[in-house]
Amino acid sequence: MDKQVNVAVIGAGYWGEKLIGEYYQLMRRYPNVKLSAIVDNNKERLAHVKKRFNLPDKIFYGGFEEFLRNNELIDAVHIATPNDTHFEIALEMIERGKNILIEKPMTTSSRSAFKLAREAEKKGVVLLVGHIFRFNNAVNKAKQLVEEGALGQIYYLSLKWTTNMKSLPERDIVFDLAPHPIDIINHVLEEWPHSVYARAKSFRRKVKGREEVAFVSLELPGDVLGEIILSWLQPGIKTRIVEIVGENGALYIDALNQKMQLCRNDEVCSEIFVEANNTIEAMITHFVECILKDSAPLNSPLIGAMTVHVLEKIRESLDKGASVSVMLQ
Repeated sequence: MDKQVNVAVIGAGYWGEKLIGEYYQLMRRYPNVKLSAIVDNNKERLAHVKKRFNLPDKIFYGGFEEFLRNNELIDAVHIATPNDTHFEIALEMIERGKNILIEKPMTTSSRSAFKLAREAEKKGVVLLVGHIFRFNNAVNKAKQLVEEGALGQIYYLSLKWTTNMKSLPERDIVFDLAPHPIDIINHVLEEWPHSVYARAKSFRRKVKGREEVAFVSLELPGDVLGEIILSWLQPGIKTRIVEIVGENGALYIDALNQKMQLCRNDEVCSEIFVEANNTIEAMITHFVECILKDSAPLNSPLIGAMTVHVLEKIRESLDKGASVSVMLQ
C-alpha cells in the first residue's frame, strides 16, 4: 500500500512516552507510517522524549494550539492527555478529518462520548478507543473458550484491578481503573450490565469523588453476576485478574502476564497455553491498518461510549448508596 499515514501523539507523559516508543518501532515495519508530531505543554517532558528517541526538533509542539496551526499533514492522532481534555481535543480533530485513537475512558460523560461517535461516523474517520485488553491474547483466548462452551452456562465473573500507589493521582478510581474490567466483561460476554451497585472509600484523601478503593457488583442478562474490585492501596504485586466461573468449571486469567488456568468441576486444573503479545503494539497496528485499509475498528466507538455510561451509573450508585439501572433512557 502506498498510502501515507502521518501520526501525532498528543500527550507525552508516562503513557504517552510508551506510545511514542511503540510508534517509533512501528515505523520500521510500516515504511508508510510516520511519527510526525508530538504535543505536550510540558517542555521537560518533550526534551526527555526528544533525547530518549533522538527525534528531530521540528516534530515537537509545546501545546495544542501551536499544533493546530501546523496539522495539515497529519492523518491520525493518538490522544493520551488527561481524561477531562479528551472530548475537546478529539472533537476538534474529528472536525478536521483526522483519524483518532483515544485512550480510555473515551470522555468523562456519556453524552460527549456518544457525540464523538456520531461525529466520527458523519466525517467517515476511524475512532478507536484504547480498550487495550481487547488486544490481549489471554483475554481473547478466554473469550474463545467461553464462546465454545468450555464452561457451559456462565455463573459469574470476578475482576480484580489493584496496585499500591504511594503517590495517589488526583483522579477518580472508577473512571481511571474500571473502564478495562467493564470492557473485558462486554468483550467476553458481548453483554452490558442491566444494573450496578457500588461502594467506595476515600481512606487517605478523605474526599468524595477521590476514593482509593471501590467494590462494584453488576447484574447481567442470563442471571450472570459480575464483581469488580479496584484498589490503589493494596501492597504487593500489581494485579489484573479475571475469573470466569460456569457450570462446568472456571477460568483463571492473569491478564497482566497473559497466563491462564482452566479448572474443571472434578478439581483437575490445567494450564492453557497463551502466546503473550505486546498489547500496545497490537492496538496501534490495528489502528494504522484500519486507516490503510479503510476498514472499521474491531470495537465500535459506541462501545467506548457505553462504557462511559456504565461508569456514570457506578458513580450514581455511589452517590445514592443503592443499586441503579444501567438501561439508557
